Amino acid sequence: MNIPTSSFPTDADQAGIFLIRSLGIPPMDAFLLLKDLLDTSRGRGDRITRAKRCIRLGGEALADREKSVSFSQAVRASLEARKHRRPRTLQEIRYMAARMMKKCPELARKQVRSITPEDCGRYLRKSFPTPRQRHKGRLILSGILNYSLKRGWCRRNAAFLVPPPILREKRIRALSLYEAKRLLHTAEQLFRGECLPACALMLYAGIRPHEVKRLTWKHINLKSGLVSLAPTHTKTGGSRHVSILPVLGSILSRMSSAGSPARSVCPPNWEKKWKEVRRRSGILKKSGWVQDVLRHTYASYHLAHFCNQNLLQKEMGHSSPSLLLARYLNMEGITSATGAMFWTHSFVSPAPLKED
Repeated sequence: MNIPTSSFPTDADQAGIFLIRSLGIPPMDAFLLLKDLLDTSRGRGDRITRAKRCIRLGGEALADREKSVSFSQAVRASLEARKHRRPRTLQEIRYMAARMMKKCPELARKQVRSITPEDCGRYLRKSFPTPRQRHKGRLILSGILNYSLKRGWCRRNAAFLVPPPILREKRIRALSLYEAKRLLHTAEQLFRGECLPACALMLYAGIRPHEVKRLTWKHINLKSGLVSLAPTHTKTGGSRHVSILPVLGSILSRMSSAGSPARSVCPPNWEKKWKEVRRRSGILKKSGWVQDVLRHTYASYHLAHFCNQNLLQKEMGHSSPSLLLARYLNMEGITSATGAMFWTHSFVSPAPLKED
């Protein structure tokens, strides 16, 4: 910036200096500020026009930054907006967000508008060790930033721009006939058979573990042969009706007489009792228990016996066959004959349980 030294200030110059002083800014500071502005906006085109554009964009950015909120505030607001959702969904959001803020302490105070895709990728890598956890974390983070976008707290959903991790589905082996019967027999023998109905519903109706915990006997209609799952019960948030086939009906009919329709299908202290049933059954000791193994078992034996993929998709509550084919079906060791035995055999007790 060239400052003329040979000429005397004109009346316009004097008026400008007077205006600057009236604003409480020393003239030299104002001249240096102008120099910084012209240097910053340097480029093609008229310098004054570019400087004005730089001022306008800078003003918008400053207003945006002051309008934004911290990530921790965005989490709280997002949870409040979703308070009508299922408790399990809210618990997942709360847990995943808290884990990211614990592993990356700077995230809690960071303005959501200043979060970049690179930031999101770093938060996910530091917070979650496995691809599946990072996949879930990305969904939660994206949901929070998407809510912030709708509120005007940020200009983009930075998490959406992070490539999702590649997930390699592990094949889950369905239980053998012996393992299935052994598990049912153990459930019948322990705790006065309190765990048997829930066990049978997971095995013979494909009910998810967290869904069965919400079921009461009023959701089970033995006359119509249906288990009704309300939207608040299911993973996807939609209602579902699952057929009660004869082998399941024979078990439920023996256990449904006691108590009121409002009684929970699962007994008190369910998690501890169910874990003990699995342990005492002795199955899957080497490989370890898989969360949805009974749902996988149900799907595989259902298709082997009924050979109706559309029916199975409906019973499972899937909107498309892709998830069913990619994740749930494992026909290894299952034939049409074993499929028929799974669905038509009455409750046959294996050998008595051994005392610990």
